[in-house]
Amino acid sequence: MEWVSERMSYTKKACELVSENLRGEEVSICFPLEYKTAVLIYELSKFVKLKVCRFDDPTTKDEAVKWLEKRGIKIKSREECLDSEYFLDCVATLTRKAFNEKRRVEGVVELTRSGVEKLGEIRDLGVFKRAISIDDSRIKGIGENVYGTGLGLLDALLRLNIQLTGKKVFIIGFGRVGEGCASLLKKIGCEVEVYDRDELRCALAEYMGFQVSEVDVGIARADIIVTATGSDGIINSSNAGLIRNGAILCNMGAGVEVDVRSFTDYERKDLGIVSKFTGKNHFYVVANSKPVNLSVGNGTPIEIMDKTFALVALALEYLVKQEFSGIINTPEEVEYRLADLLRKQKIKN
Repeated sequence: MEWVSERMSYTKKACELVSENLRGEEVSICFPLEYKTAVLIYELSKFVKLKVCRFDDPTTKDEAVKWLEKRGIKIKSREECLDSEYFLDCVATLTRKAFNEKRRVEGVVELTRSGVEKLGEIRDLGVFKRAISIDDSRIKGIGENVYGTGLGLLDALLRLNIQLTGKKVFIIGFGRVGEGCASLLKKIGCEVEVYDRDELRCALAEYMGFQVSEVDVGIARADIIVTATGSDGIINSSNAGLIRNGAILCNMGAGVEVDVRSFTDYERKDLGIVSKFTGKNHFYVVANSKPVNLSVGNGTPIEIMDKTFALVALALEYLVKQEFSGIINTPEEVEYRLADLLRKQKIKN
């Protein structure tokens, strides 16, 4: 934890810049509670009234929780976090909870594309007044998703202690995360095929040199299957029988993309972080279909998340101080403010 904290200078500086404008504001955060998130939480706690809850258990790092507790920051239940005026949310977890509990929140900074879509489903129901999408920014949407998240996948795969070079990999979902994962695995010698429901994304994938296949075709010949769609049940009981024997399934999306609950015709055997499913064929699911980059690996590299979380802090200030309604992309002025911070810090160093 101390190493991670040492490396997150941009997050610390951004929090320092917004501290006076946000002092005393009531904020709840529900991000995957890993090492980089812990640093953001600690820095914010110095000036806002902050409540923290777990996103889920698999992505929670015990060392990060203990590090926060030593600094007087206790982890609360989601219910306890609903009283804040502002949410820092992931996959709209807290906001949907507020909706179900008939509660309201002033504003939301949402970290993911899947979360923005879920916010869109309830934006006219009075749950929140305004929200900012971080995923639509260039810093997060391109910088982190394309160039960082794939490194988290690689971290997780290496922890399985398997040979990757020469493996046939099928990536379902060629958005920014899928693109980043595909590009990285291709560079280390994997044979990569991809699929996306968006025909334009498929065309772009072909320009990049990737073979595009339909889901049923790709899962039948892949050694490793990676889901990155943000939608639940991309792999389920209806197509599980097509999966190549011995294939390894990894989820990199925000949803439960491999629906292990539907595999009722399969016998399940837990092998630590991997579960083996045996029926008419056999295959392996990593981390019970939770995002493997966080559940197995350490997530996106420190320096990349440092920029994303600095952007979150600046976006939170904009959310609190500016008047607007509905869901907006990260304002350009917020991104340029971060870019200026990055430039000045590099000159200083």
